[in-house]
Amino acid sequence: MTGRTLHLAQICSSRSWGGLEMHVAVLSRWLAEEGHRVEIWCAPGSPLANEAQRLGLPVIAFAPAGYLDLAASLRLFHQFREQEVELLHAHYARDLWNIAPAVHLGRRWPLVFIKHIGTGKPKRDLLHRWIYASVDQVVAISRVIEENLLATHPLNRERVCVVHHGVDTRTFAFRPEARARIRAEWGVGEEELLIGSVGRLQPGKGHLEFLDMAAAVGARHPRARFVIVGEPTRGEEERARPIHDRLRSLGLEGRVIMAGFRSDIPEVLSAMDIFAFPSRAEAFGLVLIEAMAVGRPVVSTRCDGVLDIVEEERNGLLFNPAEPGDLTRQVERLIVDEELRLRLGRGGLETVAARFNRAAMLNRLYAVYERAGARRGVQLGPLAAARS
Repeated sequence: MTGRTLHLAQICSSRSWGGLEMHVAVLSRWLAEEGHRVEIWCAPGSPLANEAQRLGLPVIAFAPAGYLDLAASLRLFHQFREQEVELLHAHYARDLWNIAPAVHLGRRWPLVFIKHIGTGKPKRDLLHRWIYASVDQVVAISRVIEENLLATHPLNRERVCVVHHGVDTRTFAFRPEARARIRAEWGVGEEELLIGSVGRLQPGKGHLEFLDMAAAVGARHPRARFVIVGEPTRGEEERARPIHDRLRSLGLEGRVIMAGFRSDIPEVLSAMDIFAFPSRAEAFGLVLIEAMAVGRPVVSTRCDGVLDIVEEERNGLLFNPAEPGDLTRQVERLIVDEELRLRLGRGGLETVAARFNRAAMLNRLYAVYERAGARRGVQLGPLAAARS
């Protein structure tokens, strides 16, 4: 490998387990595989700490007592200096309150912050200006998040850029043997068409709309079957109740498989024929590019970060959530038109290969790291190009 590698601190004290925290683990593993020295600074006993340990990644305890924990900031300052960390990558906005004092005190560590979700309340007061003065580059995961950052934070365009998530196409690829095994597990015949969705069990992910579509499509297409993969967030099981109630009220227990949590998402996607993504609001939509990487034709809500991914009629179909029956109409188009399914599946594969793969994401991130270093007056590059 040619080019420089870095000593990186990936920082996230969140105790939740969702897309943000999963991204920390995945990104850290990829960077480590590329030869970088990476530690995950996170709360002891958190799901992220457990996942990092499962992946064999070093963990350093970081669990500030509050928004401004000056003792935690002082510990960070000494730890960063003693361990000769070269760059800080923060993932959880709340952590900036404790990272910023260490960075202002040290003046030596480039700081990158990634924003996964939008902000409603403007953050342009004096305290936030001081905090964000310590941030050298801010990454938005989609164009809609980029515009939200510029509208609500004390940042200019020179410090904000979009780096889309990527997928590892060595992991996310179509596997015929997995397709056969999982369809047999679920009792789905090869002659049947399986329409599926993946996401946390909560109404905002569009599962109610998915069930309404399943009822309408199932009445007209006897060989259609449906699956919802996912479970409610721990402690929020009540949010899944309307979904189970709708399933029963529509009489879909025998037609819709409620698969629960699955750790084998690449294999699960291989089992599907059509992937539906009816989420009502989505900053990006990682599972969309995962489905595309497996060659599945996708149907998605026309909203937010999804528009960075889906080019209508080329790599997927979009539906308007405000128009009743539009999701049903688009799914039925794919059911009756095998050539359309194949064409959109190929388009999705081409999209991932060109824009949303692991190497593309890492190389864009390396450019961000180098710009952050330049703003801090530190030469970090050129970094070694990421491998496919």
